[in-house]
Amino acid sequence: MPKGKKEEFIPVGKIVGAHGIRGNVKLLYFSHLRAFPYAELYLKEPGGAFRRYGITHQIPLKGTLALTLEGIASRDEAQSLSGKLVYCPRNHFAQTEKDEYYWIDLIGMMVVEPSRDMPGRLKAMMETGGTDVMEIEFDGKEVLIPFSFEWIDDISLEEKRLVLKEGALEFFDVH
Repeated sequence: MPKGKKEEFIPVGKIVGAHGIRGNVKLLYFSHLRAFPYAELYLKEPGGAFRRYGITHQIPLKGTLALTLEGIASRDEAQSLSGKLVYCPRNHFAQTEKDEYYWIDLIGMMVVEPSRDMPGRLKAMMETGGTDVMEIEFDGKEVLIPFSFEWIDDISLEEKRLVLKEGALEFFDVH
């Protein structure tokens, strides 16, 4: 990381409670993966600094993961972390291939269609099982469009811009 550049932390989950009596935490992981792929996680301290916790063990549960964190040895300590967002440094994320994107990079992008003057903003992404869906706001109106190159002409991460194919907005009844 270049000198003076602040490390970027990305929220990847949330601690939703304690698990058992030995200090395990229950993690709601913001991914479809059944395991947490990192050996550590970070929690934000009240002053805004990030504190590192090593992960020594994990067990998949229904909808969550039970994690054993270094330095957390009791149920009370684990419960005190409940409600906290879990972060990972951006540089821990795997490099994406061409036409692969992290949602965190897409959300907030300006969305345009070549024949329209009205830009929109990509507000959220939704996992639907088949094709992910983009929630885009155009002039106060929300529209759902599949995240598919059937509807997308170009994505520029550098310009934070997503270009829809000609006619996409008309098809989805955006006037």
